[in-house]
Amino acid sequence: MSRFDAVLTRIENVLAAGSLGLAVLIAIVAVLLRTFFNEIIFWSEEAIVYLVITSTFVGAVITLRRGEHVSVELIPLFLKERGKRVMALIGLVVTLFYLGVVGFFAWLLLFEPYASNTLTPALKLPLWVVTLPVPIGFTLMFLRGCEIAGRMLRGRDPYPDAAADPPAVEGLEGAEPDALRADRSER
Repeated sequence: MSRFDAVLTRIENVLAAGSLGLAVLIAIVAVLLRTFFNEIIFWSEEAIVYLVITSTFVGAVITLRRGEHVSVELIPLFLKERGKRVMALIGLVVTLFYLGVVGFFAWLLLFEPYASNTLTPALKLPLWVVTLPVPIGFTLMFLRGCEIAGRMLRGRDPYPDAAADPPAVEGLEGAEPDALRADRSER
């Protein structure tokens, strides 16, 4: 694992787990206070929403790193190994284009609330601060996509963090076609 990869992995894991863990902790405390002491934490719902959004956008980066994003791989089933690599590279180029464009506009999205000093209703935080996970998530996904493309172009495994055996879907054990099973074993 390169130093860049290690640093990026650490940032992603800490942000995703930290924000989700904090959201769960706030939710538990809010429910306990409301149930047993009839006290309400007025800002808890807003904080939980923003923390879950943060966890979602950073979690998307983690799934990209592991190659676990949903994908339809019908055409590669009929191609030889070189064709599969070309299709994967084309898909990655399209993904990088999308991440670059949407990420660019996500950064632009921050300027309006920053310029107008808009505050969130309950937390009274600047809106641009709680909107920040969106462009950060897209930027991290773009960087991760560039790293995957680099590995792919050098002929290395693009997803070294991918699980060796993906989790089985209940009721579908053994239902995976031989072509897919062989493709996964090559990872």
